[in-house]
Amino acid sequence: MLSVGFLWLALSIGSEITGTSMIKKTNNFRKLAPSVLVIFSYCLCYFALTKAMGYVPVGIAYSLWCGFGIVGVTIVSMILYKQKPDFPAIFAMGLIISGGIIMNVFSEM
Repeated sequence: MLSVGFLWLALSIGSEITGTSMIKKTNNFRKLAPSVLVIFSYCLCYFALTKAMGYVPVGIAYSLWCGFGIVGVTIVSMILYKQKPDFPAIFAMGLIISGGIIMNVFSEM
């Protein structure tokens, strides 16, 4: 049943990336549609994360959620807001991805 947990985790990560990426568009929550999307995305994110943690160990779930969230938001911000990560940012994201892979492949949690 571990794969069900990773599906919940993927939903959580996707909705977290959506919500975080849309915060800038809310104009301090003065625009209704993006504000509703942010609130809905975060509600879905935490609901799905809670479900995922029923199947996936907490440490692994949270590390993947954080890591993929950081990398995903960075990629989306490159597309939506034309933000360009510099070399240290790219290197740091590589370390984050490496850490997630190492945890999943070698950890016995």
